[in-house]
Amino acid sequence: MKYRLSLALLAMLAIGTPVCAVDQEAVHRAIDRGITALRKMQQADGTWPHQYIGATALAGLTLLECGAKEDNKDVLRAADAVRRASIDLTHTYSIALSLLFLDRLGDREDEPLIKSLMYRLLAGQNANGAWSYGCPAIGDEEKRDLREKLKNRKVAEAPPPREVGAPGFPPFQPGPLAGVLGPGGQGDNSNTQFAALGLWVGRRHGVAIEHAANRLADHFRNTQMEDGGWSYMSVPGMGSTPAMTCAGLIALAIADGAVLEDARQRKPNAKLPDISKDKELKRGLEALGAVIDNPRGLKPQQPAPPFAPPGGRFSPPERVGGRSYYFLWSLERVAVALDLKTIGNKDWYGWGAEILLDNQMPDGSWSGDYAGGGVDTCFALLFLRRANLVRDLTISLKGKVVDPGERVLSGTLRGKRPRKMLSGIETQDARPMKKPLLKVMSAEGSRLADDLVKATGSRRNELISTMETEKGVQYTEALAAAIPKLEGESHRKAREALANRLTRMKDDTLVEYLRDEDAEIRRAAAIAAGQKDSKALVPDLIALLRDPEIRVVRAAHASLKALTDQDFGPAANATREERDQAIRQWIEWWSKQRKK
Repeated sequence: MKYRLSLALLAMLAIGTPVCAVDQEAVHRAIDRGITALRKMQQADGTWPHQYIGATALAGLTLLECGAKEDNKDVLRAADAVRRASIDLTHTYSIALSLLFLDRLGDREDEPLIKSLMYRLLAGQNANGAWSYGCPAIGDEEKRDLREKLKNRKVAEAPPPREVGAPGFPPFQPGPLAGVLGPGGQGDNSNTQFAALGLWVGRRHGVAIEHAANRLADHFRNTQMEDGGWSYMSVPGMGSTPAMTCAGLIALAIADGAVLEDARQRKPNAKLPDISKDKELKRGLEALGAVIDNPRGLKPQQPAPPFAPPGGRFSPPERVGGRSYYFLWSLERVAVALDLKTIGNKDWYGWGAEILLDNQMPDGSWSGDYAGGGVDTCFALLFLRRANLVRDLTISLKGKVVDPGERVLSGTLRGKRPRKMLSGIETQDARPMKKPLLKVMSAEGSRLADDLVKATGSRRNELISTMETEKGVQYTEALAAAIPKLEGESHRKAREALANRLTRMKDDTLVEYLRDEDAEIRRAAAIAAGQKDSKALVPDLIALLRDPEIRVVRAAHASLKALTDQDFGPAANATREERDQAIRQWIEWWSKQRKK
């Protein structure tokens, strides 16, 4: 009981000025319940049930950020497990999270291990300035030295340590995807943002990061999308996402901070670089501001039920899941690191806190794609606590970065404005909670669509045939708008007509349709790319495998098989992780073809 009261007090102090739309007492209760749930997940050996030790490092970090003391038994048991597993670590996520945890713990005896992890992380950066899943392993002599240093450390209330590599501590083993997942592979921005945080930690321990930080900055400045955001991997056609836009922003902030600190140390009296003029950082913040909202100001039920009945005071139409909590923690890291109370003139904290309060499970946890090992629960708690993992970076950049305000989109015709990112808040089946920008449709296209839906028999078939062959974007719009309202044979014929229509388009035009806001047009464009044997569109089709609409994914997959005579998936019932793996395999294969 004493701990519960002190935790609530600490949460109150850390949260600071209340956000008027959020019930602060509800936030404190949610943090308290979340910590209780997280502690219950810890296993007898000090780990959390997950295939990678990074989840245990994240949980230990979360306990510390939520008020646990450094000598708390659960924290110490987690630290013992992380230390033992870290000797053989090559898994990028786990290396970065172990660095964050051990640095936050502040035990001087961890210095050799922290530096060893840092050098592995630095060695894992590829030629493009990014990271993938694997970093190089250390030599046997260094491993023996680190194990020797751990021998005399007391294990806090834990059973005898298991051998590294035994169940619970699996070292990363590059499999058939070693070329893209291992050191020097293609790299992805999710691994890279965690590595960026690890870089900043290494700087605190005297490890030189300037060269790596410059390459990191170049990577994100060279891969920023037209809409100001970033995608999971730097592949043409792969649209930007909110979480990866946060990855780009935190990486640029860390790179800018490293430049400032280096300049201060080299020439204390020299004029410092003006970070406020970082155009890529500003554009990224504008893009991020477009996909968040202000809080609704409604009081949630406490505790929130797992499935609130219709008509409740604060009940979303669908439960939040997918990668929502990953995105929210990414958002929190950026906003807190840059000391931004608003982004796009939106109260990001009040908005996210309402989502988290309304979606906390009865046992106090949060559940999405990363519920295993309490990872989603950690993400949610770190958001609610506004945990700042780079406090010294915030001090360095304080007052230099401001909210750019709300972006005003210009242009009204298709292809004349950037495609808006889909929402980072997803339903339990991983569909974005918000729709993309409202489709701009001509009056003639709308009229033709209505005519097609109302027509029957031979008249409907005649209209479908006309729309397949006549020139004019209005016919494309009409078919796409009518398809969801048609059934049976008419539905099939209209879809076929739309795909055949797009087959006549040049590749440059087809690329735009592959990125259209309308899922039916994206699907038809994917089929058309295969029908017209457009091998140049292979990377755009690979990007489409991440589409939130499974009908679009299946069309892209079918065309990829037809164009390449290869099949790396994904299967029709593939999970999100299996889809990601399929994309990596396609990218690896395609990269090799380009080098031939």
